Amino acid sequence: MPKIKVFLWQLCHNALPVRGTLLRRVVHIDPICPLCLDDIESTEHLFKDCLVASKVWDAAHTHMWLPVSVSPYGCDSLIQCSDRIHQSQNPILKQKLSFLLWSLWKGRNATIFRNEIFNPLECLTQAKKLSAEWKIRTSMPKDTFLRGPSSPLPHSYHLVR
Repeated sequence: MPKIKVFLWQLCHNALPVRGTLLRRVVHIDPICPLCLDDIESTEHLFKDCLVASKVWDAAHTHMWLPVSVSPYGCDSLIQCSDRIHQSQNPILKQKLSFLLWSLWKGRNATIFRNEIFNPLECLTQAKKLSAEWKIRTSMPKDTFLRGPSSPLPHSYHLVR
C-alpha cells in the first residue's frame, strides 16, 4: 500500500508531523501527547514510550499476534527496532509491524481530528484486519481481483424494496 510506504518512510526519517516536531518548526501547538497527556509527543514517544501505545504492544503480544521479540521495549530507538526486524528477513513480521504502526498513527489522528477515544484493542484489531486484507489481496491473481466476483449473485440475493 503506497500510503503506508510513505508513512514508514516518514517514520524512519523523523518526518511525521507529530506535535513535538511541529513545535520545533514554529507551529504554535500544544506539544503534549494526545493519547497519554503525559509527555511531549515525539515519534519515539508516540510509537515506543507512550503508556497508551504500550497497551497496544502488550495486546499484540498477549494475543500472540507479534512475538515478544518484536517490541520497542528492548530497543534504544525505533530505528534500532526496525533494523532488527529488517535483518530477520521475515516478511510476515515486517508486514504485521507496519500495519500495527500505521494503526497507531491512524488512531492517534482520530483522537486529534475526530475527538475519538483511543482504544488499544481496537487499534490492534484494525492492524489485524489490514493485515488479513493485504494477505487476501496479494494472494489473488491480479486479473481475478480486478474482474471481481466470478459469477453474478443469484436472484434471491437482490434487495427488494
